[in-house]
Amino acid sequence: MIKNYYRVLGLADNAEDVVIRATFKLLAHRHHPDKCLENPNIANQRMAQINESYNTLSDASLKAVYDNKRGSYTANSDFYRTLGVLDNVDTLMIHAAYKALAKKYQQLPNLPLSAERLIEIHQAHQTLTDPTRRKAYDMQQRASYYLFRSNQGSNLSLWKIYLLYNVIFYVFVGLIYLLI
Repeated sequence: MIKNYYRVLGLADNAEDVVIRATFKLLAHRHHPDKCLENPNIANQRMAQINESYNTLSDASLKAVYDNKRGSYTANSDFYRTLGVLDNVDTLMIHAAYKALAKKYQQLPNLPLSAERLIEIHQAHQTLTDPTRRKAYDMQQRASYYLFRSNQGSNLSLWKIYLLYNVIFYVFVGLIYLLI
């Protein structure tokens, strides 16, 4: 089985080179053996994994070979994929990814695509750095995943159950309103 270098760095499969570099710097600073004096063996192992991942993903030819071995990713339109990070990363990783991407796309000529990309990046950053908005966003993403996924072996999906529940609820509320 192939190691998942993206997961070691806390990145999504579509992470751009500037995000890879920024997260490597952050993780190298955080997990450097000189900073983790209580357990240097674990720190050395973690730093070796981080270095191996970064060396593969930062070199374009090695990354292409690695991505071909792993297969392609499925591009979703969510805020985590916009920033190129996983959904379990902390706020510092989100800030690092945002700053790297914003710097990259601000330096590009004024193309409509780079302006649209900057807006997407900014919206993702605003939502994912605010704990309340991030929690609501995560709950919405999970709910939409489960609502649109149909059950195995039956034609009854959670989406249909949700619609049925709403119909029954509003009919019940309407009857109570008429009786009062």
